[in-house]
Amino acid sequence: MNLQSVKNVLKKHHSNQDYRPEDYYPNVVNAGDRYLGPYIPYVGEQYFDSEPKLLIYAMAQNLARGSYLISNWLDNDDHGILRHYYHSDSLNLYLHPYDTGHLKVIAALASFNYPGTDYQPSDNIHDRIAITNFVKFSFFNAKSGQKMDANPPISIYSDMWKYFCETEVSLLQPDMIIGVGNDVFNAIEVNIKPDEHIKLLKIPFPGRLNLNSRFIPRGNKLITEKKYNPIDDISRIQTIISGTPDGDGNIIKAIRTDWYYFKKMEKYFRDTLSM
Repeated sequence: MNLQSVKNVLKKHHSNQDYRPEDYYPNVVNAGDRYLGPYIPYVGEQYFDSEPKLLIYAMAQNLARGSYLISNWLDNDDHGILRHYYHSDSLNLYLHPYDTGHLKVIAALASFNYPGTDYQPSDNIHDRIAITNFVKFSFFNAKSGQKMDANPPISIYSDMWKYFCETEVSLLQPDMIIGVGNDVFNAIEVNIKPDEHIKLLKIPFPGRLNLNSRFIPRGNKLITEKKYNPIDDISRIQTIISGTPDGDGNIIKAIRTDWYYFKKMEKYFRDTLSM
């Protein structure tokens, strides 16, 4: 199937699933008791012609304080199922760690280090990958009278695979899947059969709390104690993703701020993919 056919099949499949998380969990995000349905992955125009075909699964959208956005999506003709495509021309997918530039850089580093890759730094990584969240729904914790974002319950992951993700993987036929965070990776790993020959990779979630508490202090320590200069790392990583448009400056900002995170992920990809 071609790209448009796959999108059409996924749209029909996801729309027809009889799964409503609000029937099982009281803290599903909604807007005045109006609930969003699932959504299909973003798939780049060159995905099926790329080597490797890379699929990235992040966790879930944080929409606890997004009632206005939810209402707008529900009022669209597609009711939000195509939300990853609303502003995809500007390389923004309503997937926060991608829109901040972090998962764009991750995609480029993984593709660049894949054996037999045809990825070139001059390529636009946005056109080559597929990406979405493993959990198709958002959850909240009620604190101080305000709805705050919460991670999805672990018990929902098996249903996400059964109703949505298994079909996504089957249709997209990736060579490599990156799971963002332990929960997502574990849910993928338990469901991918060894004979499917898909390379599975796990990366730490590139959110500000995780980056600020773990990776930035380690990078600063390296600079302070070892007199390390990260300029070569920053330049090298920038070069690897130089063909991807960065009109909002988020990619370069992410690289300059979180160079140590990307340096560690680059080594992880290089070491793991060479095995």
